[in-house]
Amino acid sequence: MKKTKGVSIKWRMLGVIFPVVVIALVVVTVVNAVQSKQAIIEESDLYLQSELKANISDIDGKLETIRTTAEDLSIFVSETYTGMNMSGYKRIFAATVQSNDLILGSGVWFEPQVYKGDARYTNQDYVGPYWYRDGSEIVEDWEYSNAEYDYFSQEYYTNAKAMSELHAVITDPYYDPASDSVMASCSAPIFAGDGSFIGCITVDISLDTITELVGSIRVGESGRAVMLASDGTYIYTQDEAKVQQGANISSETGGIGAIGSTVLSSETGEAEFTDGGETYDAFYGAVPEVAWRLLIVMPQAEIYAPVMRMTMVSAVICVVAIIICIIMIFALASSVARAIMGVNNFAKQLAQGNFTVNELGSSRKDEIGEMSRALDEMYRSNSGIIGNISSESGNVNDASSTLSAMSEQLSAEFTKIKDNMDVVNDAMMSTGAATEEVSASVQEVNDSVQGLAAETAETERQVKEITARALEIQRKNQEAHDSAIEITDLRRTELREANEKAKVVSEISMLADAIAAIASQIDLLSLNASIEAARAGDAGRGFAVVASEINNLADETNKAVEQIKATIESVQAAFRDLSDGSNKLLDFVTETVTPDYENFVAVGKQYGDDAALFGQLATRIQDMTDNIRHSMQEVNDAIQSIAESTQETASHSADVTGSVDSVADAVDSVATLATDQQHTASNLSDIVSHFKLK
Repeated sequence: MKKTKGVSIKWRMLGVIFPVVVIALVVVTVVNAVQSKQAIIEESDLYLQSELKANISDIDGKLETIRTTAEDLSIFVSETYTGMNMSGYKRIFAATVQSNDLILGSGVWFEPQVYKGDARYTNQDYVGPYWYRDGSEIVEDWEYSNAEYDYFSQEYYTNAKAMSELHAVITDPYYDPASDSVMASCSAPIFAGDGSFIGCITVDISLDTITELVGSIRVGESGRAVMLASDGTYIYTQDEAKVQQGANISSETGGIGAIGSTVLSSETGEAEFTDGGETYDAFYGAVPEVAWRLLIVMPQAEIYAPVMRMTMVSAVICVVAIIICIIMIFALASSVARAIMGVNNFAKQLAQGNFTVNELGSSRKDEIGEMSRALDEMYRSNSGIIGNISSESGNVNDASSTLSAMSEQLSAEFTKIKDNMDVVNDAMMSTGAATEEVSASVQEVNDSVQGLAAETAETERQVKEITARALEIQRKNQEAHDSAIEITDLRRTELREANEKAKVVSEISMLADAIAAIASQIDLLSLNASIEAARAGDAGRGFAVVASEINNLADETNKAVEQIKATIESVQAAFRDLSDGSNKLLDFVTETVTPDYENFVAVGKQYGDDAALFGQLATRIQDMTDNIRHSMQEVNDAIQSIAESTQETASHSADVTGSVDSVADAVDSVATLATDQQHTASNLSDIVSHFKLK
């Protein structure tokens, strides 16, 4: 048999499965890296935005305290300007300056000839005392209360006078070289009982506390904060020279200056810039009322560092998984290859006619085990058939040898039958007929043996093909059918569990409604508290600040609740869509895919039924064997007839003397016939000898 060389099955399995596994792992690693990067970016954005909002809220709280202080002083002055002397105002304003470290000084600036509380300043045009902190002392200053300074024309005064209702406004910060600090002024109008404008209150503040707060903001290892005025002037940055020089971000052409116009044109957002070859992300927001911009600047390399670490870990895991996969595939392929080689060698021995080999006796439970057991069954069946043929061919050979010996005996007795030639002629006629019958029987045996060989080869080929095809189709279709059923049941169970878990969203919505109701009550309480604080005058100033803070908290709570409700509605809608889609997919698998797999299993079973052809072919072989036996019996009968004719010839040997020549010809014919029959039996023995039997 010619051997064909090629790639072994284990290397072919490794060559097919390994690239698929490698590609899958690489795809998983890449997708994991991309999704991880997106998730980390989103988490970083949320964290930085939260940090930004928290610090803006802190700064706004400090500024709101200043605005509230200015408004409280305005209310107090509006109620007392006709009866309180300047000493009383000094005590109130001095206490205000000392109560808050942010406040550097505070002043009251009256309209001409409005102040009536102190006779010393009655009917004066400029009444504008200013009290400021000098160490631990409070100093009263009238330096700006004159026509030369003319506070009526100053921005803080004109802005306050332009207002129609009480509202404190903080100006943009500026750097004061004398105190080496950043300052700002807060002004609030003073209205009389009839609503007429009678002056304004100013509260000068130092932003050192705020700049220290901004300077203390640290995000990660190198994230830093920057604060800008509403016009882009630096309030705080790590480069103190920019603050001292009053630098403006809009005038810078590179670095953070590239996003200056973007930051100033919107109250909140995110921008990107490059400085010194490194890319930064900047998250910014506006402080309410003053429109100052607080920026948190973070290097992208630091933001993406966890992604890089995660990608490296995933890559290492991918390499380890590939190595393990190679080992497992190689081991599995080697096991399958060894089993197939054993089956292949067994089949080769049978194809060469060697029936002395031992059966495979495989204990495997897979397709290779099924094929091994089928070959063992074929081995046992064909071994019995060929053994029967070998036994019968020996009988034919023995009969031929006997016939040849009898022919020799006839030749030896030739001289005895000369006198009975006539009788011998009749006997020889019978012998000729018997000889023809033997010849026909031997020919029939030869034809049967040839047909048996052809049918046996065809049986072997069909059994191999049908058995392998039926087993493979049944296995694959049954596995696919069982897998589809199992996956469908598992996914339907998971979907029901997810539906149960999704009910918690409705509970969150109910909690959000409860929080909203509580926030509304808090808002109402804070409004009532503010009204009562205004009525209480000086005694209610502190309580008014608390009420204002509570009101702000209630507003923020309402906004947060609205966002939660919107998010819950989006989550519920998305979950409903996901649930509907999953149910449709599971119904499709149950109603369409599963019946198709059942049809495939039925087709596989039909292929299995084809293996029954082997039994039919075996029956035909058995029938042929019976024919051989019958033919051998006819040969025996013919030989018996020859023997009887020979005896009759011998009994009349005295009567055949005159027919010696005719008898001699008949004897030669019998000898030839015996030789031909022995030759036929020898050929049959040669055919059977190709098969090695135990």
